Amino acid sequence: MRMLDDRTLGLHQTTHVGVTGIANGGKTVFLTSLMWQLAEAANDSFHIGKRVRIDGWHEFPVGRNRREDFAFQHYREALARHREWPEKTADCSRFGCEYSRSDWKMFRQRLVLFDFPGERVADAAIAALPSYHDWSEHMLRHWNSDSEYREAVGPFLDAARQDEVDETALLLEYRRTLARLILSYKPLVSPSVFLLDQHGKTPQADSIDALAAERCAGLPGAEFCPLPAAQRGRFPDFSARYEQYRRDVVLPVFRELSRCSRLVVLIDIPSLLAGGVGRYNDHRQVLLDLVDTLRPDSSIGGKLMRLFRFRSVVLDRVAFVASKSDLVHPDDIENGRVESLLRQMTARAKGLLPNVQSGFFVCAACHSTRRGARPGTLISKTCRDNPERREMEFTVSQVPETWPHEWTPGEYRYQHVWPQAPRNFQLAPNHLGLDRVFDYISG
Repeated sequence: MRMLDDRTLGLHQTTHVGVTGIANGGKTVFLTSLMWQLAEAANDSFHIGKRVRIDGWHEFPVGRNRREDFAFQHYREALARHREWPEKTADCSRFGCEYSRSDWKMFRQRLVLFDFPGERVADAAIAALPSYHDWSEHMLRHWNSDSEYREAVGPFLDAARQDEVDETALLLEYRRTLARLILSYKPLVSPSVFLLDQHGKTPQADSIDALAAERCAGLPGAEFCPLPAAQRGRFPDFSARYEQYRRDVVLPVFRELSRCSRLVVLIDIPSLLAGGVGRYNDHRQVLLDLVDTLRPDSSIGGKLMRLFRFRSVVLDRVAFVASKSDLVHPDDIENGRVESLLRQMTARAKGLLPNVQSGFFVCAACHSTRRGARPGTLISKTCRDNPERREMEFTVSQVPETWPHEWTPGEYRYQHVWPQAPRNFQLAPNHLGLDRVFDYISG
């Protein structure tokens, strides 16, 4: 039994759990299915510990306003009634639930789950540095330390040094810079709302000019960009806009993260294989940057810990989860290849957190495929070229034993499928390994 602390309310023990991953990595479905399983805990397919029973599950509000609450009922409706993958309405959300465990005789457990996108990790320096001037210096040092970043930001810095450049032209050139970074799989896209807006939406455009026109470098009407010291005095509004963005977008994320003693990191391995080595390198760097913010001995992590010293708790457990694993063939789960790729990708991140317990899990929160009759095939209702949503048998690529030295987008092929969830709310979706993840983060 863990010792009580100031988060324990009466005979309730409260555990704060962060759930993160890159956009479209399965966070919403993971949390929806998990809550659904707990709400209908009489189901035999969700096993916790040694015959542990869950009773008396109910929600409780944790958000300061409705926008911050995880819309469990709405997302369950999308899965069960409409057979659609739910679309998020906000980038970050929180969900609170309470229940009794048969193995805890004295306490009811409360879970506060904080769902936040990995893309926000690019704003860690904004959280740690209250001053726009310090952030600008930090960004300039980062750009100068990497030749690919130097090349991407060169046109922007050239524009900033021109005396005749106005704010509109300068911000457009910075948005073009951020677009170049996205298209070249460079993860430090800050302000991060350029990559993932506050409604949880990623860009639809796929060219530099279209991205620059579609997205925003900051809040609407209050954009900003880092500048060399000699140019900052020409754009005095940037400092106030930086502070507003930091206060309204960034600090709430990292303040809530500082309260989490457990962390779930979802990694969509089929998507990384299908997307090519550039996408893999990008996602792995986001993971390493996240770990850096959690280390008290790192530059950014140390500043964040001091900033939230009255709220922060010790992170003691991380679950690395291979999500959407029903999209690969069951043989590659049974032979351990999926878990092996997960362990290979996260090995360095695990090593950077030597005092934190790590677990590795293969998971499908809403299992929507089944083994096909032919070798290497699955059966499901595919999303592409299937308006009638008929069940189809299709071939999927074999998962490699190790991450290749290099591979191109499309070299590995996996299908997007429609969710197969019961219309009867009393019956939670079929899943793979979701109970093991929950047992690990809640025990």
